[in-house]
Amino acid sequence: MIDPVSKAKWVLTSKNILDVPAKSLGLIADSEGIKHISDDFQDDDWDGSLIHIGQKRAIIINTHRGKAQRHNFTFAHELGHHFLEHAPLYDENGRLGICCTAQDIDQGSRRIEAEANRFAVELLMPEDRFRLSMAGAAIDFALINGLSTEYQVSKEACAYRILEFAREPCAIIFTKKGAHIRSMKASRAGKGSIMQLKELPEESIASTVIQGNKWQPSFEECSSRLWLTKQQDFPVYSCTHGDSNYAMTILRWS
Repeated sequence: MIDPVSKAKWVLTSKNILDVPAKSLGLIADSEGIKHISDDFQDDDWDGSLIHIGQKRAIIINTHRGKAQRHNFTFAHELGHHFLEHAPLYDENGRLGICCTAQDIDQGSRRIEAEANRFAVELLMPEDRFRLSMAGAAIDFALINGLSTEYQVSKEACAYRILEFAREPCAIIFTKKGAHIRSMKASRAGKGSIMQLKELPEESIASTVIQGNKWQPSFEECSSRLWLTKQQDFPVYSCTHGDSNYAMTILRWS
């Protein structure tokens, strides 16, 4: 089995990718003889596909699904399937391939999807460069917004990459349709402390902000019993941006 992170680092080095990697995805594909097409397939429910036609390869990105930053991650994900030598999962009239839905990419429940995700994360946000970009900065919306723009990735992908390297205990929660938690992740220092919730606590500041379709200008102290697994004496601070459709909440504590 090929290590996804090591392989992504090899690609960046061997292809001499010195600029923002997202800008060079097409060049990487070209260097491998992979045709790549981006088009609006509004009647289809997949995000991307790696197609095998004999010894030839092609990557198709469905631009109907998500924004440009999402398309970059999908492109990198499909490159991951290629470089990690994943076997095709379907055979349609002699055309083999791997077709990835949003759920495949977001959840990574299958081994090959999880591996392709790890490859994409390292390819788009290389650890050595990314650590330097966030060095000394507080975990807040300014950092997430700035780095997501710099690396041309979604705020969600950027936020979770930041958490991989954050030294302080913190967590980031993405919600949709009000208080429903779509995904949440804690930093290494915060794992085991944050409760795994499906809905935002009704009495939380985050819930109030989202219901009022307002953004918090700064972090506010909130009750630790709403978020942490054990009653703690230290305060928890939260800040929420977004609305009742989609929102992001950052939690920090010490």
